[in-house]
Amino acid sequence: MTTFTTKNGTVVLKHVTKGAFHTEHVELAYTPSDSQGWGVIKKFSCAELSDFTQQDAEVFALNAEQKLRVPAGKITKGDSV
Repeated sequence: MTTFTTKNGTVVLKHVTKGAFHTEHVELAYTPSDSQGWGVIKKFSCAELSDFTQQDAEVFALNAEQKLRVPAGKITKGDSV
C-alpha cells in the first residue's frame, strides 16, 4: 500500500492479491481533506498503473473532486472518475 498526500486529499494505491475468482488488480482510493465520511475507490488492472507517481495521484484527486463535488443545482449523468 502506498499513500500520496495531494493538494485536495489523500490517494492510496493498494495492490489486491489474486483470489480464486478474481484477477490481480490495483485499487486507488481517494479521500478528500475535508471528508465528511466519504471517499471514492476505483479499480484498475496492474498494467494500467505500473508506474503511478505523485503527479498521477494529484491528477486522480483533482478529477475526483471535479466529478464528485457537484455545484448546487447542477444535474449530472453517470460521470466516472
